[in-house]
Amino acid sequence: MKKNLGRIALLFLLCLASLYAKELANYNMQVSKTDPYLKEAVKITFTTQQLDHSTNMFFFLKPKKSSDYAIYLLKKESKELSYHNAMSTFVYILFPLHAQSITLNFDFTVKTASDQAVKQAYVADHDDSIAISMNQHKIKIKALTFKVIPLKQHVDLVGDFTLHSKIDKEIINQYESVNLLYTLQGKGYSDENLTLLPNIAGVTQFFEDDSIPIRLAESGFRIKKRFIYSLSAKENFTVPAIELKVFSPNRNQYYTLTSPSYKIEVKKIPITSLVDKEESPHAQKLINWQKLQEFLIYIFIFSLGFLTAKFSPSSLFPAKKKRLFQDIQESKNPKELMILLLNRYKNRNIDNFIEDLERLEYKKEGNFKEIKKTIIKQFTQK
Repeated sequence: MKKNLGRIALLFLLCLASLYAKELANYNMQVSKTDPYLKEAVKITFTTQQLDHSTNMFFFLKPKKSSDYAIYLLKKESKELSYHNAMSTFVYILFPLHAQSITLNFDFTVKTASDQAVKQAYVADHDDSIAISMNQHKIKIKALTFKVIPLKQHVDLVGDFTLHSKIDKEIINQYESVNLLYTLQGKGYSDENLTLLPNIAGVTQFFEDDSIPIRLAESGFRIKKRFIYSLSAKENFTVPAIELKVFSPNRNQYYTLTSPSYKIEVKKIPITSLVDKEESPHAQKLINWQKLQEFLIYIFIFSLGFLTAKFSPSSLFPAKKKRLFQDIQESKNPKELMILLLNRYKNRNIDNFIEDLERLEYKKEGNFKEIKKTIIKQFTQK
């Protein structure tokens, strides 16, 4: 009998605690859609408001981890509508990663603190709620279920994107490189492992990812990726055309992003050009050791991947500073100068210059001549 009474008392306390927890706050969950396509962005808005006005209240919402989806917090807004009347809004963006029925669960925690506890924390020079003595309450909320629509074909990207390419030249010599820039821009799901150019037989390939930091928005990730390639070879070669398969959930449409192929002509430099043809009393056809040394320097730089289209041996000798930055002075536009800095001067502090050139190129803010003058001045001082 005593055991039964104890169990009844325990159940009563649990029910009372549950009822109390539910009366602490109410909440509302809104979802942009419950039947998204694979990797389509889904907006989840969670709003909660304080019901128990006898205490200070703080809200915490955290999604449970799963391999079925990727989810990111877009924003959290908290405000106090009136005394002891707090309200918080959480906005999450979910990307389903498997074409199946998936379930999303959240941990919703309400923390309460008395006025005295809050006052004591601030007097102690704490400016956040971490140091406040709080009581913690877990509130169970209903799970969300999504029926994910599979894609009919394999795609490289999901969203709305554009692809552009630019090449600096299509005729080089054996010891030069051709610089190729691909710009992928749009909004949707970001594939961090995306690559564009495959390996090309007989071509030495160097790659630089100069992407602008990805930003999250309600429609997905806002993406701007710049793929910079430096290609060198001893024989003529062809840069293949690029094709990216994409699906747009907004338009319910499959489409293909393309870039053209490029045929690169490689001019051979005869070895005789490195030999001094002038006769001397000591020998005929004496080797010009200075030219041979320059040739070996070319090979060394080429093997490290730092050789660029307008490379000059004078850049290896600091004493010739007036000629050292001639390539910067001769750059014709911001994009060309950005490629030059990233390929040839990336070991220097160029981040600010890249930002200035980006603003000039895309927002038309700044003066190209003044930027070049500033770059040369800083490089000369080092």
